[in-house]
Amino acid sequence: MQFIFMSKNFYFILVLIAIGFTSCVNNAYTPPPPSTETSYLPQTLGSTWRYRDSIYGEQTDTVPIIGVKVDTVTYTINGNTTDFNSKICYNAAEFSRVYGTTTAYTYVNKHHFGFSETIPPFGFTNFEYLVDTAAAGYIWDTGPTNNGLLHGNPIKSVNKILETNITKVVGKRTFTNVVHSSSDFMINTNGFNFQNIAHYEFYVAKGVGLIEKDTYVYGSLNGVETILDYSIK
Repeated sequence: MQFIFMSKNFYFILVLIAIGFTSCVNNAYTPPPPSTETSYLPQTLGSTWRYRDSIYGEQTDTVPIIGVKVDTVTYTINGNTTDFNSKICYNAAEFSRVYGTTTAYTYVNKHHFGFSETIPPFGFTNFEYLVDTAAAGYIWDTGPTNNGLLHGNPIKSVNKILETNITKVVGKRTFTNVVHSSSDFMINTNGFNFQNIAHYEFYVAKGVGLIEKDTYVYGSLNGVETILDYSIK
């Protein structure tokens, strides 16, 4: 799930800069993933999702994108797992037409759903977008970096369930049993309060997974990622 911030005004958003993997261990693909076909994040071996990723320029970009930069990104559960500080992730081979091949990490832990991936040109980032037992209005905090810091400053994600059990049209497909959630990345640079630096909105469909992710930077739309097709094994 790729996006690019090119404005010099976004220098401290390096949520994203080479945080590195702390206590990361690769494991065999056993036991089978806890998710089933009724999950909001199927993790079965061979399951594949393909997305259109549209990235928008900003008026303040030093090197503006002309129009919309479009990428196609594919994720395939590849049969490996990784342990991040006792959080077991099921790995997905990620292929971007623009950026090439890397690995994304998906997890379901005590009803919490999320993923981690490297986002060029910034680095490794954690997203948590769902608590599948929570009602609309539920709020919880997580860390977008592995150590909870960005350049020595505290950083956090404030996540919220916005809607549950809705219908969502993406492209020509209509999805049901969709949860709509959001995540605000907030940093404390003055020692007193947190400031919002980025806002994300997620739409996830039961039995399918993520169907749309919208990215906003300081209130402006920066990127839209929408599902093109998928195959759940």
